[in-house]
Amino acid sequence: SSDNTITGNTCNNNNNGICLYSSSNNNTATGNTCNNNYYGIDLSSSNNNTITCNTCNNSYIGIYLYPSSDNTVTGNTCNNNYYGICLYSSSNNNTVTGNACNNNNYSGIYLSSSNNNTITCNTCNNSNYGIRLYSSSNNTVTGNTCIRGTGQTSDYASDQYTIQLQGTSNYNLISSNNCMGKAVVISGGTGNSAWGNKYDSGNDLP
Repeated sequence: SSDNTITGNTCNNNNNGICLYSSSNNNTATGNTCNNNYYGIDLSSSNNNTITCNTCNNSYIGIYLYPSSDNTVTGNTCNNNYYGICLYSSSNNNTVTGNACNNNNYSGIYLSSSNNNTITCNTCNNSNYGIRLYSSSNNTVTGNTCIRGTGQTSDYASDQYTIQLQGTSNYNLISSNNCMGKAVVISGGTGNSAWGNKYDSGNDLP
Protein backbone atom coordinates (compact mmCIF):
# COMPACT_ATOMS: atom_id res chain seq x y z
CA SER A 1 0.00 0.00 0.00
CA SER A 2 1.59 3.25 -1.12
CA ASP A 3 0.87 6.99 -1.18
CA ASN A 4 -1.45 6.92 1.86
CA THR A 5 -1.83 9.39 4.71
CA ILE A 6 -2.45 7.92 8.19
CA THR A 7 -3.31 10.72 10.59
CA GLY A 8 -5.02 11.43 13.89
CA ASN A 9 -5.65 7.83 14.94
CA THR A 10 -5.50 6.32 18.42
CA CYS A 11 -4.06 2.78 18.25
CA ASN A 12 -3.43 1.51 21.77
CA ASN A 13 -3.05 -1.91 23.42
CA ASN A 14 -2.28 -3.92 20.26
CA ASN A 15 0.61 -5.95 18.92
CA ASN A 16 1.22 -3.28 16.25
CA GLY A 17 -0.27 0.17 16.61
CA ILE A 18 0.37 1.03 12.96
CA CYS A 19 2.13 -1.39 10.57
CA LEU A 20 3.52 -0.62 7.12
CA TYR A 21 4.43 -4.00 5.68
CA SER A 22 6.26 -5.22 2.59
CA SER A 23 6.84 -2.51 0.00
CA SER A 24 4.58 0.08 1.62
CA ASN A 25 6.14 3.18 0.10
CA ASN A 26 5.61 6.94 0.09
CA ASN A 27 3.17 6.93 3.01
CA THR A 28 2.88 9.59 5.70
CA ALA A 29 1.94 8.67 9.27
CA THR A 30 1.42 11.82 11.28
CA GLY A 31 -0.22 12.88 14.54
CA ASN A 32 -1.16 9.38 15.68
CA THR A 33 -1.14 8.05 19.25
CA CYS A 34 0.17 4.47 19.55
CA ASN A 35 0.67 3.60 23.21
CA ASN A 36 0.94 0.31 25.10
CA ASN A 37 1.59 -1.77 21.98
CA TYR A 38 4.39 -4.24 21.31
CA TYR A 39 5.44 -2.05 18.35
CA GLY A 40 4.00 1.45 18.29
CA ILE A 41 4.74 2.02 14.59
CA ASP A 42 6.30 -0.86 12.63
CA LEU A 43 7.88 -0.46 9.19
CA SER A 44 8.83 -3.80 7.66
CA SER A 45 10.46 -3.76 4.19
CA SER A 46 8.91 -0.33 3.61
CA ASN A 47 10.77 2.60 2.09
CA ASN A 48 10.46 6.34 1.47
CA ASN A 49 7.88 6.92 4.20
CA THR A 50 7.52 9.90 6.54
CA ILE A 51 6.77 9.17 10.20
CA THR A 52 6.22 12.47 11.97
CA CYS A 53 4.71 13.93 15.14
CA ASN A 54 3.40 10.63 16.50
CA THR A 55 3.32 9.57 20.16
CA CYS A 56 4.54 6.00 20.76
CA ASN A 57 4.98 5.41 24.49
CA ASN A 58 4.98 2.44 26.85
CA SER A 59 5.68 -0.21 24.20
CA TYR A 60 8.50 -2.67 23.55
CA ILE A 61 9.65 -0.55 20.60
CA GLY A 62 8.17 2.88 19.94
CA ILE A 63 9.10 3.07 16.23
CA TYR A 64 10.67 0.04 14.52
CA LEU A 65 12.29 -0.13 11.08
CA TYR A 66 13.15 -3.65 9.83
CA PRO A 67 14.64 -3.66 7.19
CA SER A 68 13.40 -0.36 5.81
CA SER A 69 15.36 2.40 4.07
CA ASP A 70 15.12 6.01 2.92
CA ASN A 71 12.51 6.90 5.55
CA THR A 72 12.21 10.14 7.54
CA VAL A 73 11.39 9.77 11.24
CA THR A 74 10.97 13.23 12.74
CA GLY A 75 9.33 15.01 15.65
CA ASN A 76 7.97 11.88 17.33
CA THR A 77 7.70 11.19 21.06
CA CYS A 78 8.90 7.69 22.03
CA ASN A 79 9.22 7.58 25.82
CA ASN A 80 9.05 4.81 28.41
CA ASN A 81 9.60 1.97 25.96
CA TYR A 82 12.32 -0.69 25.93
CA TYR A 83 13.69 0.82 22.70
CA GLY A 84 12.50 4.29 21.72
CA ILE A 85 13.43 4.08 18.01
CA CYS A 86 15.09 0.98 16.55
CA LEU A 87 16.70 0.62 13.10
CA TYR A 88 17.50 -3.04 12.53
CA SER A 89 18.99 -5.33 9.90
CA SER A 90 19.93 -3.20 6.88
CA SER A 91 17.69 -0.24 7.62
CA ASN A 92 19.83 2.18 5.64
CA ASN A 93 19.77 5.81 4.50
CA ASN A 94 17.12 6.90 7.01
CA THR A 95 16.90 10.31 8.66
CA VAL A 96 15.99 10.32 12.36
CA THR A 97 15.74 13.87 13.61
CA GLY A 98 14.11 15.94 16.34
CA ASN A 99 12.57 13.03 18.24
CA ALA A 100 12.11 12.77 22.01
CA CYS A 101 13.23 9.31 23.19
CA ASN A 102 13.46 9.57 26.96
CA ASN A 103 13.24 7.15 29.89
CA ASN A 104 13.48 4.07 27.70
CA ASN A 105 14.62 0.98 29.54
CA TYR A 106 17.35 -0.08 27.10
CA SER A 107 18.10 2.54 24.45
CA GLY A 108 16.66 5.80 23.24
CA ILE A 109 17.83 5.16 19.67
CA TYR A 110 19.37 1.84 18.61
CA LEU A 111 20.96 0.93 15.28
CA SER A 112 21.90 -2.67 14.53
CA SER A 113 23.51 -3.63 11.20
CA SER A 114 22.19 -0.41 9.68
CA ASN A 115 24.30 1.99 7.64
CA ASN A 116 24.38 5.50 6.17
CA ASN A 117 21.74 6.91 8.52
CA THR A 118 21.56 10.46 9.87
CA ILE A 119 20.71 10.73 13.58
CA THR A 120 20.49 14.37 14.55
CA CYS A 121 18.96 16.72 17.12
CA ASN A 122 17.20 14.01 19.12
CA THR A 123 16.80 13.97 22.90
CA CYS A 124 17.61 10.59 24.46
CA ASN A 125 17.84 11.15 28.19
CA ASN A 126 17.73 8.69 31.09
CA SER A 127 18.06 5.46 29.08
CA ASN A 128 20.75 2.85 29.72
CA TYR A 129 22.07 3.76 26.28
CA GLY A 130 21.13 7.17 24.94
CA ILE A 131 22.18 6.17 21.41
CA ARG A 132 23.76 2.81 20.62
CA LEU A 133 25.26 1.64 17.32
CA TYR A 134 25.99 -2.06 16.94
CA SER A 135 27.76 -3.29 13.80
CA SER A 136 26.54 -0.18 11.97
CA SER A 137 28.75 1.93 9.70
CA ASN A 138 28.94 5.27 7.91
CA ASN A 139 26.29 6.88 10.12
CA THR A 140 26.24 10.52 11.20
CA VAL A 141 25.26 11.18 14.83
CA THR A 142 25.28 14.91 15.57
CA GLY A 143 23.60 17.46 17.80
CA ASN A 144 21.83 14.97 20.04
CA THR A 145 21.34 15.27 23.81
CA CYS A 146 22.01 12.05 25.74
CA ILE A 147 22.33 12.53 29.48
CA ARG A 148 21.21 10.86 32.69
CA GLY A 149 19.93 12.82 35.66
CA THR A 150 21.76 16.13 35.88
CA GLY A 151 24.65 14.90 33.76
CA GLN A 152 27.07 14.15 36.57
CA THR A 153 29.49 11.25 36.41
CA SER A 154 27.74 9.84 39.48
CA ASP A 155 24.47 9.58 37.50
CA TYR A 156 25.89 6.71 35.42
CA ALA A 157 26.46 3.10 36.38
CA SER A 158 29.33 1.33 34.63
CA ASP A 159 26.93 -0.25 32.12
CA GLN A 160 25.10 3.00 31.27
CA TYR A 161 26.19 5.15 28.33
CA THR A 162 25.43 8.40 26.58
CA ILE A 163 26.52 7.17 23.13
CA GLN A 164 28.21 3.83 22.49
CA LEU A 165 29.58 2.16 19.36
CA GLN A 166 30.12 -1.58 19.54
CA GLY A 167 30.90 -4.48 17.22
CA THR A 168 32.10 -3.78 13.70
CA SER A 169 30.84 -0.19 13.63
CA ASN A 170 33.12 1.60 11.16
CA TYR A 171 33.56 5.12 9.80
CA ASN A 172 30.84 6.76 11.86
CA LEU A 173 30.88 10.48 12.67
CA ILE A 174 29.90 11.29 16.27
CA SER A 175 30.13 15.02 16.90
CA SER A 176 28.63 17.99 18.73
CA ASN A 177 26.45 15.86 20.99
CA ASN A 178 25.64 16.75 24.60
CA CYS A 179 26.94 13.76 26.57
CA MET A 180 27.26 15.36 29.97
CA GLY A 181 28.66 13.02 32.59
CA LYS A 182 30.10 10.31 30.33
CA ALA A 183 32.08 10.57 27.11
CA VAL A 184 31.26 8.70 23.91
CA VAL A 185 32.52 5.10 24.15
CA ILE A 186 33.86 3.34 21.04
CA SER A 187 34.24 -0.40 21.63
CA GLY A 188 35.44 -1.91 18.37
CA GLY A 189 35.33 -0.87 14.75
CA THR A 190 37.72 1.30 12.79
CA GLY A 191 37.82 4.76 11.27
CA ASN A 192 35.27 6.29 13.64
CA SER A 193 35.48 9.99 14.41
CA ALA A 194 34.23 11.31 17.77
CA TRP A 195 34.95 14.97 18.43
CA GLY A 196 33.38 18.08 19.90
CA ASN A 197 31.06 16.13 22.21
CA LYS A 198 30.38 17.79 25.56
CA TYR A 199 30.84 15.25 28.32
CA ASP A 200 31.78 17.15 31.49
CA SER A 201 32.63 20.60 32.79
CA GLY A 202 35.98 20.36 31.01
CA ASN A 203 34.43 18.87 27.84
CA ASP A 204 36.33 18.16 24.63
CA LEU A 205 34.81 20.99 22.63
CA PRO A 206 37.51 22.82 20.59
